[in-house]
Amino acid sequence: MYGPYTNEILIGKALKVGMREKVELATKFGNVFVDGKMEVRGDPVYVRAACESSLKRLQVDWIDLYYQHRIGTQVPIEVTMGELKMLVEGKIKYIGLSEASASTIRRVYAVHPITAVQLE
Repeated sequence: MYGPYTNEILIGKALKVGMREKVELATKFGNVFVDGKMEVRGDPVYVRAACESSLKRLQVDWIDLYYQHRIGTQVPIEVTMGELKMLVEGKIKYIGLSEASASTIRRVYAVHPITAVQLE
């Protein structure tokens, strides 16, 4: 999101010089800009594509902690979590949520545990 994507590209360059095993890598997905307006996405096709794009920019094989930047309203959180759960099978290690309510976190846990919550 920031740059956009400048931070992931810069971190990818740093990790390329042998730092990957020495860091816990966290990044986020979910915010996209369409016609200058921010939209929140959590549909499975987008979630997987965003993860693959982050992996490519970061030049790594896995992301330690992958956050949903905001909770969308267009797709039920359970659907988003279902895709993230599949990504835990090799692309990401842990799932985090940013700006999630307590009720959303309870719904998420019915699908898969999360490791981190970030609040404003």
